[in-house]
Amino acid sequence: MAENPILICARDRELRSELEDALSNAGHRTITVTTPADAVATMRGTTIDIIVAEGLAASGAIASMRVASEGQITPILVVAPAHDVEARIAFLEAGADDVIAGSFARSELESRVEALLIRSGKVRPDSSKPASGELVAFFSPKGGVGTTTLAVNTAVLLAGGTAPATSGTSAITPDLARVALLDLDLQFGQVATHLNLTPRYDAGVLASDEAALADADMARSYLTVHSSGVAVMAAPPRPEVEFDITLEQVQQMVEILRPSFDHVVVDLGSRLDPRSLWVLEQADAQVLVLFPEIAALRATSQLLAFLAESSTIETKTHIVINHVFPKELLKTRDVENLLRTKPAAEVPYTEVEMIRAVNEGVPIVIGHPTSPAAGAMRRVAQAIIGIEQMAMPERAPQRRGLFGRR
Repeated sequence: MAENPILICARDRELRSELEDALSNAGHRTITVTTPADAVATMRGTTIDIIVAEGLAASGAIASMRVASEGQITPILVVAPAHDVEARIAFLEAGADDVIAGSFARSELESRVEALLIRSGKVRPDSSKPASGELVAFFSPKGGVGTTTLAVNTAVLLAGGTAPATSGTSAITPDLARVALLDLDLQFGQVATHLNLTPRYDAGVLASDEAALADADMARSYLTVHSSGVAVMAAPPRPEVEFDITLEQVQQMVEILRPSFDHVVVDLGSRLDPRSLWVLEQADAQVLVLFPEIAALRATSQLLAFLAESSTIETKTHIVINHVFPKELLKTRDVENLLRTKPAAEVPYTEVEMIRAVNEGVPIVIGHPTSPAAGAMRRVAQAIIGIEQMAMPERAPQRRGLFGRR
């Protein structure tokens, strides 16, 4: 990691020492102060690339520290009290660029600092490391809320395959596809059904092939490419196969395939186990799907609390409300109040179109691209890649990437 001037602002002597020691050993030049006022004064005469501040010390002063250097905004990483989810949310709302729990590991601190330096243009990514596609995990702690529907349609949008197309396989080979869709709902995953595919291989077969798990070209040969351009790894056809797939094999599958694609979308279903938890931890973006009723909200709230307390997750979480039933049991504002976040999208109830899309194996963004539901799906993809406006699908039958990038 390159040397970068980092300002540490912390009142707690032990924390100051730990931060200074960790960042110095990582190759950075550190300057240490105890108060926000001292931080602001230091930044007026010294070039600082990033601020690492103790949350209790920085409370109420985050905004002033970020703009203390004339003509630029300095990223700030706040160290929040361990296990205090509300404090972490409050610091982000106050303007912190990232928040790390006080019980951090040194490797996590280094990774978060490096990520902020790369994001701000102070450090270039290590070009010697193979580029990895964005990992997007779809999950719901309560089944039957449309997680697979959201994952499938989002993958199709990211692949740019929204023009009218026939369902089923494509002549495109896996090495040309830019989006992968992995069905890791290993007992009863239905991604293949949603796309009208009959794959020759599946996750269980790939997991049992040690050679393929170590060779990217071999691993890609286990994928089936849909006519939309999405390369699919289907779930095993028999539920008992799930018991033979280990966490290590799931890690190898994801890691060997990820560098080959721009996006790797994973349907995790609704079962939280070591395999799905690992994917959630590794994901660049999590999409949590829920139906607006009390049980689903409580389950989602419990999941978010669990992830915050038990995992070192460095990702962006998007909440999607899917109205799978016609009756609205709770208002959107009730969801926002309980989860303390604004949903990335709200999929309206569209009984006939949704059921027909699944039964025919034609995603709704292909079969009904101008429908309100398809518009909501586009907002999900928009949130994932950070584009403010999502282009409407092209009508001409051509292969192109999302927003004409490919």
